[in-house]
Amino acid sequence: MLLHSLKRDKGVKLLDYPYPMLKPILLGNIVAHNLVTNDRRRAALETHVSDYFWHRRMVIGFSLKTVMAEVSQPSLKRSYILTGGKVLLNGAAGDRARNFIREAMNFSEESIEHFKSHFADLADLETINVDDQSSSECWIETKNFYNFFHFITESFHKVFSPCINSRNVKTIRFVSKSERVEEFVTKWANACSELLDSNILVSAGRDVELTPPESILVPLSAKHLLYQIAGEHQDQINAARPAGHSWTGYDAAPHSVKILGMNSYDDSLEACREKIISISKRTIERRWSKKIYVTRSKNIARKRVMKGEIELINALSKRGFEVVCFEEMSPLEQVKCVSEARCIVMQHGAGMTNMLFASSNAHVFELGTYQTAMARWSDFIPICHVAGCHYHHIFLNMDFDKEDKDPVFAEDGLVPPIISKEDVKKITSLIMREVRDSKNGTLSGLIAHAKFFIQRNAYLQAYRLLDQCLPYAGSYGEYWEQRAKLDELCGHRNSACNNYVKAWEISRSEVAKKEFLRLADDHDRRRDILLNANNSQRRLT
Repeated sequence: MLLHSLKRDKGVKLLDYPYPMLKPILLGNIVAHNLVTNDRRRAALETHVSDYFWHRRMVIGFSLKTVMAEVSQPSLKRSYILTGGKVLLNGAAGDRARNFIREAMNFSEESIEHFKSHFADLADLETINVDDQSSSECWIETKNFYNFFHFITESFHKVFSPCINSRNVKTIRFVSKSERVEEFVTKWANACSELLDSNILVSAGRDVELTPPESILVPLSAKHLLYQIAGEHQDQINAARPAGHSWTGYDAAPHSVKILGMNSYDDSLEACREKIISISKRTIERRWSKKIYVTRSKNIARKRVMKGEIELINALSKRGFEVVCFEEMSPLEQVKCVSEARCIVMQHGAGMTNMLFASSNAHVFELGTYQTAMARWSDFIPICHVAGCHYHHIFLNMDFDKEDKDPVFAEDGLVPPIISKEDVKKITSLIMREVRDSKNGTLSGLIAHAKFFIQRNAYLQAYRLLDQCLPYAGSYGEYWEQRAKLDELCGHRNSACNNYVKAWEISRSEVAKKEFLRLADDHDRRRDILLNANNSQRRLT
């Protein structure tokens, strides 16, 4: 398999100027709760969670621009669009193409050098020409039409991209070699039809082999343009790198594609979220509880049944939770139900995709296992970043007999969780405790990340985190409280006092006031002002 190079190869012309390709964003709040009782797995999970904050969570995330490209002489192989026999690197399809090559080369050192050499020669922004549009048919690569998660997060959202809405696009065609097409595909397309000016078509299996047009339009994610074009975005990404990640490995030239993928999302996902939430609130009258438990339809035969679910539902129902089933709701009902909820609990599965529509102060609890934590956790983390919410992954014991061996997907499939009576108490307690946090997920996520560094005496990393996030979190009093705590730990007493004052001025926080009075010198004139303050708006700095 050969990969297309923007600089060396023909067949792709950009219709939009790609710069700026990055927009900095605050990341969502990722929280892990380890209820696993197997000592070996429990210890491995603790390391896995720590590894996330050290090696995989960047100090700031990015929204990636989507640009329109026109591809000549297109064809489809697996889920990749090709031109001139070379794979167009685009979004998740581009990830799969890169992984396919690595696997074919047995994950060898040679595969690492292959990617380094292939993309060593970067295109210069000044040499990139923006051309005129000649085609009116748009293709969107689709892994398959039967997995809800892959369809929504990798393909469907692209139809809402600003680069499509601003152009004359008569037909949008989802293309895949997959033969099987599930009903949800047409349901979601029809539900959003009033938002789309184009004719939506699904080409599956042999339908794709029909004579393709001379050229097609393709919404191109900046994800794979970032390492093909030279520019200041490389410095932006490098400055935001995880604390312990050295940017080495097969995908690390000039930055880690996989790590960046966990800390970024396409801007079309954000556009999709906003537009579909808007139409759901306008067209769906029904209201649901602010606290929902999502169960799976009993009308569908399933191999994966979670033991103890009924007991958990009973416990949550006593606390005001409403039980819903996404499979028995229309797409827009699902969206409205999730977007207005403050707490959502569900088993690991494709339904977690609807976290895309959660509000920024919502808490989403996923009931998972050691298996989902190790292999599937990263699937939903970028969705949390789009919503800016709180994403809690509860690690439970598995319905798997072998304690000294872990299940393998190819042999054992996805093993469901088991919820014991003791787990019901723990889950209910931690849910009710966590939802007391009414802050938006991005602020809580920033504070949690800073505390992680501080607890490990990684003060330089904590400052780097707070410095990077200042332009986007500096309007929150909690940001300045966290900065003041760090200043005090590092012996910067005056700076700590100043930052507690900033926190108090913004939020009138009693905690900030108390901490300032504890630290400030007796002759500091601001002491009297704070002591006599009664919600005064007087500035102290």
